[in-house]
Amino acid sequence: MKSTNARYGAVTVTLHCVSALLILVLLVSGLRAEGAPDAETKAAILSSHIPLGATVLLLTLARLFWHTVVDRTPAPLPMPK
Repeated sequence: MKSTNARYGAVTVTLHCVSALLILVLLVSGLRAEGAPDAETKAAILSSHIPLGATVLLLTLARLFWHTVVDRTPAPLPMPK
């Protein structure tokens, strides 16, 4: 669940992947809204785009909380001399 020196933990990876996927969806929906032929279509696209943006914000805050409070990884081992 938590990160180790060798790899990131399951929560960190999941939060990262879900955030990245949602950002791609936001990019596509934003471009579709920009090229929408009429205001009604644009409003329909933005009705899902805006809540997804808020979700990305919440996931980002969760990632920051997880990284700083819960999953403090140890400092890297010193290089051998």
